[in-house]
Amino acid sequence: MMQKTIELALKSLGGRFACIVIQLDKAAPRELVMVNADMRFAAASLAKLPILIEVTRQVEAGRLSWETRYRVSEEASISNTGVLADLLPDLQPTLHDLAHLMITISDNTAANMLLNLVGMQAINVTMHQMGLTSTWLERRFLDFEARKAGRDNWTTAGDMALLLSYLCTGMLPDHERLLSMLLSQNDRTMLPAYWGEEVPFAHKTGELPGILHDAGILYLPDMISTPFVVIVMTAEMADGPLTRYALARVGETIYKSIRQATTL
Repeated sequence: MMQKTIELALKSLGGRFACIVIQLDKAAPRELVMVNADMRFAAASLAKLPILIEVTRQVEAGRLSWETRYRVSEEASISNTGVLADLLPDLQPTLHDLAHLMITISDNTAANMLLNLVGMQAINVTMHQMGLTSTWLERRFLDFEARKAGRDNWTTAGDMALLLSYLCTGMLPDHERLLSMLLSQNDRTMLPAYWGEEVPFAHKTGELPGILHDAGILYLPDMISTPFVVIVMTAEMADGPLTRYALARVGETIYKSIRQATTL
């Protein structure tokens, strides 16, 4: 019933979409919704999750340190897409600061700095090794010339579900730091819009013209040991505000359906 309601709501928008809801039970994951899990999408800012994972991997390997400070170069700066580009370069944020800004406010300057640090090829190799075989990066953020040439950053809802499952179950290094960043996400206008600020959702959003994504881990207060991976991805959408509202309503449907199922 939940899947049918979600499919009808997203089909009415006219574009492409995918949706996954999985309960991470210790015995075995329970698939509650699975729609177009293998459909490929331009990742938009969901591409910042693979960057975050590779940063953490290189910290664990001793190649980077969370405490190292970096000067914000003119090459990396992108105005009006965060805060870093508008601050004085003498600030010199730490690696942790850059990762935090990339995730919580989707700062594209921070994302490009981290992408330069760890290397695009390293990210793609790590994603493949993790089993995210449809996730790869081909361009820097806001490189619209690359997009015109057909190069983009790609992923699927299934790959994002796998990445979040690894993160949630502690299979990635320093996972508590990463979850803390995702729990501090500033944009709650999509899936969690009707949940209330007190409901923890460790997530990342993504947005480009015609594209809106939201992907994360939902922790219900009385079900902390069995959280839910919740993902909705959309593309080729003609009306951005309507799509955002639809995702909020889909989030409401998911939340209410889970609540009703647990009280039966």
